[in-house]
Amino acid sequence: MSTLGQDLRLFTLDEAQRMLPLVRSIVRGILEDHAVLQEKVGELRTRRREAARRPYREAREAGTGLTAEIEELTARVNDAIRELEALGVEFKGYELGLVDFPARRGDEVVYLCWKHDEERIGWWHTLEGGFAGRQQLDEEIS
Repeated sequence: MSTLGQDLRLFTLDEAQRMLPLVRSIVRGILEDHAVLQEKVGELRTRRREAARRPYREAREAGTGLTAEIEELTARVNDAIRELEALGVEFKGYELGLVDFPARRGDEVVYLCWKHDEERIGWWHTLEGGFAGRQQLDEEIS
């Protein structure tokens, strides 16, 4: 994603709402893959702890298949995040599935803020405000 002031795409509310079905689909995939990834990482840690008590050869091979699965899932999550960035939006977190759309509110650049379980974009916050600073949309959002 470009830094602010360098080729930053600014969305109107209408543009962001129209893009939401695609963004929702990508975020759903990220969240699903991330959940599986966390399970696999936990399973790998457990296998490695158990393998540490076994002979060297068995310990070395513990989790070999899981490691490949983890790498594949990590690549898919990273690719999906890059896909969002290519669209001009910013993925902000796995826990809430947050996505920010840069927009203009009066003379100020702000973020239209959406999380994966919301039907529509209904919130905004300043660039520094983050999720805690979310406010309901108003007529100043262009």
